[in-house]
Amino acid sequence: MHAVVADAGLLDVNGTLIAEVIAFILMVLILAKWVYPFVMRVATEREGKIEAGLKAADEAQKQLAAVQEQVTKTLEEAREQARAVVSRAHKDAVVEAEDVHAKARADAEALLQRAQSEISSERDRAIKELRGEVSTLVIDAASRVIGESLDAKAHQRLIDEALGEVGEGPRRKARSN
Repeated sequence: MHAVVADAGLLDVNGTLIAEVIAFILMVLILAKWVYPFVMRVATEREGKIEAGLKAADEAQKQLAAVQEQVTKTLEEAREQARAVVSRAHKDAVVEAEDVHAKARADAEALLQRAQSEISSERDRAIKELRGEVSTLVIDAASRVIGESLDAKAHQRLIDEALGEVGEGPRRKARSN
């Protein structure tokens, strides 16, 4: 067997080799005619889809950045509007408080004026009553002292003098102090 193996070389040209070469060339021609164009078309389509996907991803990334910028701008505008609303509310509250304070002050002043007016009228009424009582007492005292009844003119003169003395009494005390 060793002799048979020795006769066979690595590249002995025989009928099998020629059949194999022809089969290989036919296979390459068939592949080139029908299979290779199909594979190339599928590969080209796939490459186009990948490029389209990359372009779409890049466009989506740009749109995302634009949307994020718009969202940031919208949020900042909303924050600014909120600050403005809070500021207006604060100013309105301050104005409202000042209005309430001014109204309360005006009401208090009106109440004070009314109380002073009532006190003044009450004082005037008390003075009038007191003068009436003093004049009656003066007439009674004078008629007792004189012992006789005086006429209306004499009564009035005595009343005026007594009231003048009564009215000057507090002033004299104030001057002497």
